Amino acid sequence: MNTTGGAEPAVGAEIEAYYSPRPGDAREALRWYARRTAKGRMWMLMWLGLPLVPVVMGLVQGMAAEQLLLLAVLGPFVGCYGAYLSLDRQAHRRYEWAARHREYRCTHSEAGVVTRMPDGTASQILWSQCAGFGESRNLILLLTKEDGTLLWLPKRAALTDQELDRIRELLERKLRRL
Repeated sequence: MNTTGGAEPAVGAEIEAYYSPRPGDAREALRWYARRTAKGRMWMLMWLGLPLVPVVMGLVQGMAAEQLLLLAVLGPFVGCYGAYLSLDRQAHRRYEWAARHREYRCTHSEAGVVTRMPDGTASQILWSQCAGFGESRNLILLLTKEDGTLLWLPKRAALTDQELDRIRELLERKLRRL
């Protein structure tokens, strides 16, 4: 943030952001992942397609049409409900893990992102390790290449709109948008 009234920071300057986790962050990140990535869409299709297996088995075994109709109606409903519960459970677990630390400090640079926790631990993700980035309403999300790990930075972490724009510009220079 430039408060001196001088020139804007150089392109290579680091951008710092601070945030505390909130319960809705993990849920929003996982919803984005399920809608925007191939792996996430496959996960959703599994939940929607799995309940149709009894319908197919009923057809093979020659079940009555009324029974098949009941399975065909209830199956996808149960699948959607299972997907919602699974997504909600995963989000709750991720929030519990993230809430162990009250405040995170993320430093974005030309090399990558370093996240520091209050207990002194830190993790670094290089841009070369990322498959790409995306944005949801309240989050900026990074997806790693190796294992598809989803990392997110709440937009509220940027102190000003200019810092948020600088983070977006850096990501657009270094990664592809998903």
